[in-house]
Amino acid sequence: MGLPDSLRKTGGRVEEISEQAYTTASIEIDKMIEQAVDLKATDIHLEVDEEKICLRYRINGLLYDFPSPPKELYSAILARIKVLSDLDIAQKRLPQSGYFQQKLKDRRVDLRVSTFPSIFGETIAMRVIDKRNIILGFEKLGLTEPNLSRYLKILSEPYGIILVTGPTGGGKTTTLYASLSHIRSARKRIITLEDPVEYHLPNVSQSQVNLKAGFTFSVGLRSILRQDPNVIMVGEIRDAETASIAIQVAQTGQLVFSTLHTNTAPGAVTRLLDMGIESFLVASSLVGVLSQTLVRTICPACKEEYQPAEEETKEIENLFKGDKITFFRGKGCSKCNQTGFQSRTGLFELVVVDHKMRQLILEKPTLEELRKSAIESGMITLREDGIEKVKRGVTTLPEVLRVTKKE
Repeated sequence: MGLPDSLRKTGGRVEEISEQAYTTASIEIDKMIEQAVDLKATDIHLEVDEEKICLRYRINGLLYDFPSPPKELYSAILARIKVLSDLDIAQKRLPQSGYFQQKLKDRRVDLRVSTFPSIFGETIAMRVIDKRNIILGFEKLGLTEPNLSRYLKILSEPYGIILVTGPTGGGKTTTLYASLSHIRSARKRIITLEDPVEYHLPNVSQSQVNLKAGFTFSVGLRSILRQDPNVIMVGEIRDAETASIAIQVAQTGQLVFSTLHTNTAPGAVTRLLDMGIESFLVASSLVGVLSQTLVRTICPACKEEYQPAEEETKEIENLFKGDKITFFRGKGCSKCNQTGFQSRTGLFELVVVDHKMRQLILEKPTLEELRKSAIESGMITLREDGIEKVKRGVTTLPEVLRVTKKE
């Protein structure tokens, strides 16, 4: 593999990289990606300090260290990744983001790339999008009764806006894909605006925003109604402008799906109000909010009973409701790399915006008032959903306490 022209004709703007280093870097990147896919990692992190490179993979939500390439290859690795992602090789002082595909033996994987300047050089984060890992069944996602029946009910609404909230990497996009897969039919025109398109859905018109070309979520939303859609998915509401347009679209008779960064389902309402959306627009257009996060599931090959520490059970004993619980954990084995966990499942809380909730939203309530009303209307909190999965032996008590907030 020879050096690309972008590295040959830089006029001294980048440090010199030999053809041998560039070829070796390409081999190292291939190895990293293949290893990440084999381990079912969701992210690859490359960081540099004074003495070495640090290579870490995010597996089941947590980062693990792995043997890294030699530091003298880092410039070539960075250059190769920038070339693949169509980034500016000479730009080192500003963050950049891009995207490329990698061909493996039996499939292709997509990688979303982000570079970020640090005092010792640029760091690299790559999100690994393996389309074979996309789950479209609600039960497989971890959405169980009574949340499942309540969520399916709001999916049948003809118009309005449905939000999925939660942390980055919490499975929001996967839930949106499952939702669209559930409602799609030959009689519905479904259009998506994504960044990027992570999975192709049959009978769905999917488009990818392009910030360099000026095709943003807000620009796409302004034009999308001319395409005569029934259902619209907006990958993310990032600002007040996108939120305002999405609400207006929902008011015109379309069902709109999107994601929002809040930690709880009731928090989505206060977030929209804080963005400057009028309370009557939120009350009249919002159909429901599904908040979610992911927990690791116990490895079935080394699953064992155990008794957790008293301080752990004391923190949530009010949620046991008098039930006698048998606690499980993974002992650690070769099949789970001695972690005791094998995969992940979702914890969910769902706010269905009924007449009572609409009246409350008009009064511009506090987050605590919204939460109290939602619970009275049947909302199961993230921690309660987690405790139910502990009772079923799906995950561990420390894992639920790690990802949910004390109530």
